[in-house]
Amino acid sequence: MHNPITIDQIGLVSAITKELSRQCDAPFCPSILNVVIKAANLVVEECGRDLRKVREGMSISEWFECDDTGSSSKYMAYVIDGGTTRLPIQNYSYPHDAADFGRCLRMVRALGFETKVFLMLTAGHEWRDIATHWDKLVVHYENNNGKEIYSFLSCL
Repeated sequence: MHNPITIDQIGLVSAITKELSRQCDAPFCPSILNVVIKAANLVVEECGRDLRKVREGMSISEWFECDDTGSSSKYMAYVIDGGTTRLPIQNYSYPHDAADFGRCLRMVRALGFETKVFLMLTAGHEWRDIATHWDKLVVHYENNNGKEIYSFLSCL
């Protein structure tokens, strides 16, 4: 997550082409230079935008496009949503540390899914354990006790 920053697009293009020249001796054709410029433009645009934060009351589609998601929180949202919103199919994933768990917790709160965490009981054995101990994990998270969360998650 970042604050907007300004990137010199020409400098970035130059740095990318310099690295490409280092890795391959052949001269670049215009199509490669055009792709380098497109890539640099994407980086400049991404660095210059405001962060899309999680907020209570957002729709699941809005949340899915925010900057506070990860594979485990996306999987959790997908399972709890049950196909209602036509989210992209997510590969199985579960939180592995306090940061992962925090993204899941913020998603649950933002989307009002507190009463739906039980739906994760049948999403896989790791999720069964997480859903069973959800309230305890939330307390650890709120008390900044990442070591306890990590200890629990690492045993799944």
